[in-house]
Amino acid sequence: MEIEEGQRFGRFVLLRDLDGNLQALSATAVVAACETDTGTVLLLPGGRVVQVQQPLLEVLSWLDTRCR
Repeated sequence: MEIEEGQRFGRFVLLRDLDGNLQALSATAVVAACETDTGTVLLLPGGRVVQVQQPLLEVLSWLDTRCR
C-alpha cells in the first residue's frame, strides 16, 4: 500500500513526521497546530508533539472531517 501525505485510513490521517516515522493521528486528537519555518507542529494530548514538512493550511485540510 502506497502512503500519501494526508491520506485517510478510517478515522485516522496518515502522515510522516520529520524523522520519517509514519504517524496515524485522529483528527479529533490534535489539540493545536502551529506553522513554523519548516512546516507544521501538531500538539497532541499529553504534550506529545509531531512535526511535519507540510504548510499549516494543507495539514488543516487533512484534519477537516467535513471534507471527507
